[in-house]
Formats: sequence, structure tokens, C-alpha cells
Amino acid sequence: MQQFTINLPTLKEIEMALFRKLQEQFAEAMVRILEELDQWTMEKRDRARYRMQERRKVSLSTLFGEITFSRRMYKDRQKGCYVYLLDQVLGFDGENMISPQLEELAIELASKGPSYRASASMIEQFLGYPALSHETIRSRLLSCAGPSEPAPQEKRKARVLFVEVDGLYTHLQRNRRQGMENRIAVVHEGWKREGERTSLLHKRYYLHTGKESFWEGFGDFLIKHYDIDEETWLVVNGDGAEWIGECTSYFHRCVYTLDRFHVARDLRRYLKDLPDRWDAAYQALKAYDPKALLGVLETVGKEDMPEEYWEDWGKFKAFLKRHREHLRDYRTKLREAGIDTSGMRPMGSAESQMQVMAKRTKHGGYSWSVSGVRAMLHTIMARQEGRSVVANPAPKSEQRKLPPVRVREILKKSKQSVTGYVNGMIRLLRTSAQSSPTGRALKGLRG
Repeated sequence: MQQFTINLPTLKEIEMALFRKLQEQFAEAMVRILEELDQWTMEKRDRARYRMQERRKVSLSTLFGEITFSRRMYKDRQKGCYVYLLDQVLGFDGENMISPQLEELAIELASKGPSYRASASMIEQFLGYPALSHETIRSRLLSCAGPSEPAPQEKRKARVLFVEVDGLYTHLQRNRRQGMENRIAVVHEGWKREGERTSLLHKRYYLHTGKESFWEGFGDFLIKHYDIDEETWLVVNGDGAEWIGECTSYFHRCVYTLDRFHVARDLRRYLKDLPDRWDAAYQALKAYDPKALLGVLETVGKEDMPEEYWEDWGKFKAFLKRHREHLRDYRTKLREAGIDTSGMRPMGSAESQMQVMAKRTKHGGYSWSVSGVRAMLHTIMARQEGRSVVANPAPKSEQRKLPPVRVREILKKSKQSVTGYVNGMIRLLRTSAQSSPTGRALKGLRG
């Protein structure tokens, strides 16, 4: 076997060598593109407003490695400040010393976890150089994470909005409080089938950070994003916490439902040793029949369960009696209001939505600062909504559309240089394999 491989690198070595070389080639191409566009910006600028001062070098960490290029600084006579027009045209901030794509990748990895250090390590392992430290990733996430998506130009119209509400508890560091509850709402407009899976339609997240009550802040959020009026219905699903139940006093048309996941979990805890009554209670819960459910619970006495459950069992039954009406099917009330409920599904995705955020903020024994956990939650919410966390720093009024032909010409030159390298590597492999029996197979490669 040795005679077949003695003069050939392994597939892993070929792959890594090619990837590193491509990084070098693309880094050179990127520098050439940026400097060409900086030249174009200088030629097309408003000369009456922008006076060129000097060229300065800047270094950026990118997916291809660290690159250094020159860009021109201008005096903005109108605003009386110094600007880099290239930054504004391309929508990045050279002072950050991080390319937007690398920054977005780092923040996304950090939001998925398990830690900032792990994110930095994964980036280094993939790119082949320590592009960002864990502290840099943390500071960029804190800087970029915003409260929510900017108000849309056109608000969405919906007759019914579905709201899943829950609280996420996180531990705090260096704070008189040991922890805090982050109150979160997930708003959607219904459900859609994606193959074998069902997803929420036009999902949006709200994290309460203001001093007003949760529902006052949430109301402002709804007005910002939706075209709602007195005919708009809200269907709110929650675990029975007192602050969640206050929704009906804030909104004109609101149906509050008790989250069946939490109810079923507690029923299972108390009735797991009573299979017949557990099954009867569960079937009544699935059928939205509070009368039948409470009837089953009345047949369970203290003697049917361990003594340590007695006090909690009494409180649980009283809790369900208070929420009797919230155990009914919300679709019944909507149909009575003349709303078509076909396609509407049972509520109860709050727990699964919270798990995405709990996995990053609660697991691993981490403690957070208030600003840190809010920034992380905002980042995860943006990712779940399909939004970019890294905002475009350039004012729209300053951006200019570049001629596509000019950019294509530059990219064509870059493509030629990379293609030349690949052809060269193939020729090198052919030469190194001349004395090997496998050389005959390599002769079939074309440059």
C-alpha cells in the first residue's frame, strides 16, 4: 500500500491546503475590490460637500483572514465632521476592525452557545487563525443587540393574533438580586405546514424591559407592528401566573387560555400512580371539558397519594377551579364572534419557544448581568425571527448604488487568480505523483 501513497498528500491535507490558499487568494481579491471601490467613491463623491483629507490604512478580521487596505477620509463640510465614504457606501464601520459577515457569524454562534469562549474557539478552528477573542464577541453582541426590529413601513393586518406568554428566570451576577424574571411574549398570526412539521406564521418576539406594566409595554409593541383596532382579537396562552392573567383587563377582545402543557405536567406528577384517573383527567383536558376534569379530580382523596403531596394537591385543585373558564377551547368563543377558525390549532407552544432561550441562558450554571442577559435574549429573538443582529451603520441618505459592471469586472479578475491557483495545484499533484502507480489516474485531471 505504501507504494501508492508515498508521494501523495492525504485528502485532508489537500483539502486544508486548498482552503488556506483560497483564503489567501480571496483576501487579496477583497483588498483589491475595496480599494477599487474607494477609488470609485472618490471620483463620484459630491465634491462641494466632501473634501478629501488623506488615505489611512485599516485592518479588518474577515472570513479570509486579517486584511489591510487603504481608504480615504473626507471632511464633511455640511456636518463639520470627518467621514469615510467607503464605510457609508458599503455599510460597515472600519473602526470596529471586524467585517460585518464575521461579526454576524460570531454573534450567531454565541447566541447558540454554549459560551462566548466556545464560539471563539469554533471560529478559530474553522478559519485557521484566532480571529476574535471571547471578550470581543461579547462586547460586539452587547453593542449590536437591539430591543426589536424597527417599525415596519406597512403594519400587518390581522383579525386574530395569537400570543404565547411566559417568564424566563435567570441568575444574576454581582447584584443584590439573585435572579430576575424575563417576561416574554411570542406573537404569531396562525400556523403553517412545512412538510411533516408545523411552524408559527409571521412570528415576532417581545421582551419586556420597561418600567410600565408588561401589558402596557406589549400594547405599544402591537401598535408599532400591527394594524389593530377594537375588532382585533387576542388569544393569550399562559401558565396561570397572576401577571399573565391581567391581559383580559387591558384588551377589549381577549381570550385567555391556560397552557395545557403545564396542566398536564402537574396532573402527571400527582396521578402517575393512579393510571385510570390520570387517563380520564388527561382525556378531559384534551377535550377542553373543565367540568369532566374537575369531576375526576374530586374522586382523588388524600389517601390516594403520598402525604408530601397533600398540601400541593389542594392548592392545585383550587388553582384549576379558579381557571375553569380558561380551560375551554378558545375557538368556541371566536366562532361565536363570527370568525372562521378552520386551520387554527390548540395553543401551547410557549414552553418550546422558551426552551430555545433557556438552553443558552439557564443551562451551564451561568450568571448574567441585566444588560448581558437582555442582549443575549434580543439576539436569540432576532435569530428566531430570521433577522440580522448586525445593523447597517450607514445612513440610507449617504449610500449610493454602485454600477454592477464595475464590480463584476473586479470579481472576474479575482476568479481568474483563484482558478489559476487550482490549476497550479493540480499540476503540482501530477508532478509529485510521477513515480507512483496512481499517477496514471491523476493524468485524467484537467486544469
